[in-house]
Amino acid sequence: MPFASYRDNRKDFLSLVSYACSLGINLFDTAEIYDNYELLGRALKGFEDVFVITKSYAITREDVDRSLLRARRLMQRDADIFLLHEQESSLTLKGHMEALEYLNKLKENGDLRATGISTHRVGGVKGALEYSDLIDIIMTILNFSGLGITDGNRDDMEMAIKDCFSFDIGTIGMKILGGGHLLRDINRAFSYVRRLDFIHSFLIGVEDREELEMDIRLINGLISGDTISVVKGKERYIEIEPWCTGCGLCVDRCSQGAISIVNCKAEVDKEKCVLCSYCAQVCPDFSIKVV
Repeated sequence: MPFASYRDNRKDFLSLVSYACSLGINLFDTAEIYDNYELLGRALKGFEDVFVITKSYAITREDVDRSLLRARRLMQRDADIFLLHEQESSLTLKGHMEALEYLNKLKENGDLRATGISTHRVGGVKGALEYSDLIDIIMTILNFSGLGITDGNRDDMEMAIKDCFSFDIGTIGMKILGGGHLLRDINRAFSYVRRLDFIHSFLIGVEDREELEMDIRLINGLISGDTISVVKGKERYIEIEPWCTGCGLCVDRCSQGAISIVNCKAEVDKEKCVLCSYCAQVCPDFSIKVV
């Protein structure tokens, strides 16, 4: 997502992905809403032994076909894993059942490696368990503070993921740095996920080689002053994602008066913002990030 079309930081993306592949990174995550298929496809050209996850809000069989066709056309390669994006509960999954059942038929035909869901909610993970015969993988938010979990806390999410893990559902953790809000406690963030034995893989957003190398060292427990200096040496700021609904909860929470609603969307005054991240704690859509 750091390289989605609405962000102005695509410089050196191709070399970054190539470098990641050379280091053994073999799982890349995107989504239809990120609008970066063409860029990712170009970056992965020649790297056949990697897996690509994509996600969409498909509801019907036709939606799935359109999404997969668009991904294939723009990436010039197949998506290996297809997830239904941002599922909230078993009721949400029931509403997407046509798409989910069709995805499983595509998998049976050899057109997909795996299917599943992504979610920010404990209810979404529990819902996946109810449909474990149709779901291979869950991708869910998980970090030491529970930041971004919209219907529970970290312990609730851990228990739900463990249940899925015990049913042989693949588990992928995301937002381990809380959308950048946990960078101040990066040692703790990585130490937390390193001890989890019920997560198969982690997705960590990076924007350059230095961050990639730092993440690899941290995930392997190789922490040093030089490692942390990569984080501390970068200028950071709050960014509001395009899906912000302008609910205003962040405005009320910000004691610095740094956030206002403009044209039904939150805007941040960088001069006033102190990166306290309190705004992210009340955002119902996890649309406030530190970049």
